[in-house]
Amino acid sequence: MRTNRILLCTVLAALLAGCGDRSLILKVDVLSYMQPSQTRVAFGPIPPAPGGLSSGEIALIDDEHINLLTGIGDVVTIDAVTISMATVAVDSTGSGEDTLRVYLSDEATDPRSTTPVFFQTLVFQPGVTDTVRVTVDGDSRVAQLFAGKKVRLTATTSLHGPASGPALNGRLQL
Repeated sequence: MRTNRILLCTVLAALLAGCGDRSLILKVDVLSYMQPSQTRVAFGPIPPAPGGLSSGEIALIDDEHINLLTGIGDVVTIDAVTISMATVAVDSTGSGEDTLRVYLSDEATDPRSTTPVFFQTLVFQPGVTDTVRVTVDGDSRVAQLFAGKKVRLTATTSLHGPASGPALNGRLQL
């Protein structure tokens, strides 16, 4: 029993000493909790048309409910939340572009009814693989969401095909 208390005190002391200014940094890989079918998508063919054809917004991750640490908002103050995402775009044929949007909301709100937390535009060129990275840092609206019990997440894609040439075919991976 005494050994357990000493071990517990040592662990707590190490944690407090390691926190420096008493800040705790948590890193969570949200995509690792999702099925590969939610984070990878093949598209096409999108045939050429004058002005290019658009797919409209299509959900890749559709209203995913993410459980947070219960009651964390009662215990700590959340200073900042940083969200980073990389998208790998593999274009096998054709050219075009895509707009990827990520929406976050509280548990009572449909994510797509809010302003996207971020969006990124990808340009596809025949045979080119490209990685686009985006980071959201210091958005107070996002930080407030993480003080709740749940966050709802939706990620959408909106493809725009070529005006001429071969049809657009490719893959995206978040």
